[in-house]
Amino acid sequence: MKSPEHSSDALRDEAVDWLLRLHSKTCTESERRAFHAWLAESQNHRQAYAEMQAHWAWMEPFKKIPFPARDAALHHRCKSRYGLFLYGIAASLLLALGLTAFSPNGWVGVFQTYSTEKGHYQTLALADGSSLELNTDTVARVHFNHWRRSVELVQGEAFFTVAHEAERSFEVQAGKARIRDIGTAFDVYMKPEQVIIAVREGIVEVQAVDKRELTAGQQLGINSNGEFQPLQNQDIAGLTPWREGQLVFRNRRLDDVLAELSRYHDTRIRLQAQALGKSRISGTFHTAKLDEILNAVATVLLVKISHLASHEIVLEAATSPDR
Repeated sequence: MKSPEHSSDALRDEAVDWLLRLHSKTCTESERRAFHAWLAESQNHRQAYAEMQAHWAWMEPFKKIPFPARDAALHHRCKSRYGLFLYGIAASLLLALGLTAFSPNGWVGVFQTYSTEKGHYQTLALADGSSLELNTDTVARVHFNHWRRSVELVQGEAFFTVAHEAERSFEVQAGKARIRDIGTAFDVYMKPEQVIIAVREGIVEVQAVDKRELTAGQQLGINSNGEFQPLQNQDIAGLTPWREGQLVFRNRRLDDVLAELSRYHDTRIRLQAQALGKSRISGTFHTAKLDEILNAVATVLLVKISHLASHEIVLEAATSPDR
C-alpha cells in the first residue's frame, strides 16, 4: 500500500489560511466551527492540514530568530489591521520556507515510505519522472532533495526505471550494497542470504566491499558481508516476469521454487524429504495460481500433494514407502 501523496497546492493554500486564522488572536468561535466543518469534509482536507501543522511545528525554532518583517508585524499586530496583515505575511513567509524545504527539490526534501502486501505489486511514479515497481511483500523508503535522489530497499524486490538527471544522482541502498544509476533500468532483489542486482538497460555502479559497473544483461550477487558473488545459471529475463504477474523457472531446484512461492502466498509449503528439493523444474506460471503451479510440479516430478491445513501443504514422493 502506498503512503498518502502530498496535498495539492490549492489544498495547501486553504490549510495555510486556516492555520493562520486559528493562530490569530482575533479568531472567532464561528470561524473555528467553520474550520471543523472544513476539516470534516474529506480526508484530503485533514491530510493537508496535518502537513501544514507539521511544517509549522518544524519551523518553531526559526520563529525565535530575529526576522525584521516578523518583528515589525508582531509590534503592530495589536494596534491595527495593518499589523495583523503584516503578521500574516511574516507567518506565510516562514511557512513557505518550510514548504520549500520539504519539497522534492528542497534542502530537506521529501521522505515517503511505500509498501506492498504479500501477493500484490504496485507501480509508482516518483517526483522526478522515474518509476518504482514494487514486487510482493516489499518495503521501500524514498528520499528526494535538492542534491540527491535515494531509495532504501528495506525488504523485498523492486524494479527501477530512472529518469536521468546530471545534477542529482539516483542511489539505491539494499543491505550492504549501494547502487548508483548511470541512466538505466534495473532490478534489486533482497534475498535472506544475498542481494541480487540485474541490469535491464544502461549502466549501474555497485559499491559494497569493492566497486563494479554492470551493463545491460549483467547481474551480480552481494552477500551479507558485502562481498561480490558471481551468479550461476541465472537468466535475467527470468528475474522480472513478476512485473507481468508471472513466475518463470528454468531448470530450478524445487526447494528454490517453493521459496519463491512463499513470497506470494500465505501458505507454508514443505517437503517430506529434503532430497526432493534437489529435483529440477521448468515452466511459466501465474503468481496468483498456487494450485496450478503445485499440480504442474506434482505431474512433472511425480510427487503427492497433501493439504494438512488451510495454510499448510506437504509435498512427498509418490513412491514413498509410507504410502
